[in-house]
Amino acid sequence: MPSTACRLVISTLIVLVVCPAPARAGQTSAPNDTLATRVPDLRVSAPGAPWGDTVLDGDELRDRAGHNVAENLAGLPGVAVVRRAAGAAEPVIRGLGWERVQTVLGAVPLYGACPGRMDPPAAYLTPAAAEDVAIFRRGGGNGLFAGATGGAIVARPDYRRRAGEGTGTDPWLEAGYESAREAWQVGGGLRGRADALDTKFAAGHTTADDYTAPDGRVVPAGATATTFAGSVAWLPRDGRRFWYAGTYVRETDVDFPSLPMDNVATDFRAHNLGWLETRDAGSLRRWELTAGFSAIDHLMDNALKSNRAMMRAATAADTRTFGAHANLELAPGEHWTLRTGLDASRLGRDATRTREMLMGPLADNTYVDRSWPDAVQFAGGAHLALTRNLADGLELELAGRGDVVDSRARAADAASLGGLTVREQYVRFYGADAADTDRTETLGQADLALRGAFGAAGANRWQVRTGVSSRAAGITERYYAFGPAPGGYQIGDPTLAAEKKWEIEGGVTLGSDRFTVAANVFHARVGDSILPTVVDRRDVNGDTVPDVIKGFVNVDAVLTGSEVGAEWRPTARIFVPITVSVVRGQNTTDDRALPEIPPLFGAAEVRWQALPGADTWLRAGCTFAADQDRIDPLFGEDATAGWAVWHVGLESRPRAGWRFVLRVDNLFDRLYNDHLTREAVLATDDLAAGDEVPAPGRSVTLSARLEF
Repeated sequence: MPSTACRLVISTLIVLVVCPAPARAGQTSAPNDTLATRVPDLRVSAPGAPWGDTVLDGDELRDRAGHNVAENLAGLPGVAVVRRAAGAAEPVIRGLGWERVQTVLGAVPLYGACPGRMDPPAAYLTPAAAEDVAIFRRGGGNGLFAGATGGAIVARPDYRRRAGEGTGTDPWLEAGYESAREAWQVGGGLRGRADALDTKFAAGHTTADDYTAPDGRVVPAGATATTFAGSVAWLPRDGRRFWYAGTYVRETDVDFPSLPMDNVATDFRAHNLGWLETRDAGSLRRWELTAGFSAIDHLMDNALKSNRAMMRAATAADTRTFGAHANLELAPGEHWTLRTGLDASRLGRDATRTREMLMGPLADNTYVDRSWPDAVQFAGGAHLALTRNLADGLELELAGRGDVVDSRARAADAASLGGLTVREQYVRFYGADAADTDRTETLGQADLALRGAFGAAGANRWQVRTGVSSRAAGITERYYAFGPAPGGYQIGDPTLAAEKKWEIEGGVTLGSDRFTVAANVFHARVGDSILPTVVDRRDVNGDTVPDVIKGFVNVDAVLTGSEVGAEWRPTARIFVPITVSVVRGQNTTDDRALPEIPPLFGAAEVRWQALPGADTWLRAGCTFAADQDRIDPLFGEDATAGWAVWHVGLESRPRAGWRFVLRVDNLFDRLYNDHLTREAVLATDDLAAGDEVPAPGRSVTLSARLEF
């Protein structure tokens, strides 16, 4: 860190400790009685925990106040985000992102429809659509679909009444305003409970404009989104549940300064259907069948880009995903638990790019070619997890799965640039083996964990685990058809081998009346890691200047890091939470840093309950990041300076179900940019091509939620 940033961080940590959520315009994280008694954002799995490393329930998702789940996860320990746009965040878990982090809604693994990843799948999940979200920080042995070497984000879409809730209807209304982007958010819905029926309906609308950075530059950040989500469940008797959940999101006019096109319109639809039965006695304790479908239709163009005078460009893309699970949980003996099941998924992606040349030697020519060549990827497998209670508060778990992944490019012989087909372009850059685009691979995962609890009521917990996992190359990595991309041109590699990851980690949570601390340390080695990099330089557009050709290659890599969280509670009305995360990634094949690795980051806050009767809290704190000079120039990233940004706020819950928030982010109007926010690809508004995209300046957020 430079000395200025270092002094800011050190001084912050002397007075404060790190808060759960990053200080970004439009985001808040509310203190309440629950937060005051535990570390909410770093939970080492307790014995028998049915979910992942961290679970955010619906109340916590709403309290974090992002427009979507991806934004709400930003700043959790070990979780950073790549920002494709102001509201398009793609999670990076322990230094691994892209399709290494799997996003699952119900039974469906989600994938975006943009070849440039302007629509990361977690951005389609709104707090209204997800009843809770589990974040797995590990690969292997997680009982999900094939892949997910970087972890997983699993959202449950159906509303389930809590234990002890009687019949009735609970409506709510909410609204919010953020000054940096002049953003408005309104929404509402209801949850209903009849004798044998759970129902939910929610709707929301958000709109945002550009923002001005502290140095006066205008950054394109417009966006409009409308969401509808609902679910209905029939409970014929105790322990049985038949349910349906649906989600619809429409996004329009979304600005992407880091990509050569903007989002004109996107329609996202997801449907899930499930049956769940649980039993309190006998060897069969739980069985579940779920199936789902998602569809995304995505249209983008360059109408607002600086190259519009040279050409008109547009891409129409679509994604279709099916998924299904069959799961059993058995208790074969007094000290044994067995979870097993089958799952299958099918992903289809297709995209066609049209370019009408308006100027230059190619004027009046129109080119139509593929971005994805009608690619399909099928995965099917089985998983098993066996848990043995060794003693009071001590358990051993062995988990694993096997999968078959079949990948095909059904339009590999479609037209590409320069009169070649898509397949011929693969051969041109990767050799004769790339002519065979179809691939069937067998993958495996395994996981061994030992967990324990000690102290009063098992309040202190520890865990050690090791695991191996593997992931087949995704459709973009394997099949991206040769074409323009940020920084030059890009092409997928059909010859890619599957990634193989081995990891080991240990964690502990220690608590007392006044202080709680939780920590994880981890180390991972990834064989055949799929690296986006420069694979060639040659003149493509005929201007005699060599163009950069980006592709994908296999390398070996190592990642090491840790996450630490703590809460200090000096009095009943004051508490100070802390989280700090760091990861170091190294490409050991080429002896250089891995790209898109977040620097050390964290945040700090002091929270004081000023009016206990009205549950009113005052808050002051900061978020920070260190320098990141470990970069991969062949990926196209630049070194970034460290920063510390302050915020203050007030939150009040004057009665049950009512919540009002006032928050000022970037209090001192500091100019900074997050390392994982991609650079501007073209000159636009006040940004020049290659500029780092600055974060918003000072911003005031007002929000209210009323539950009746």
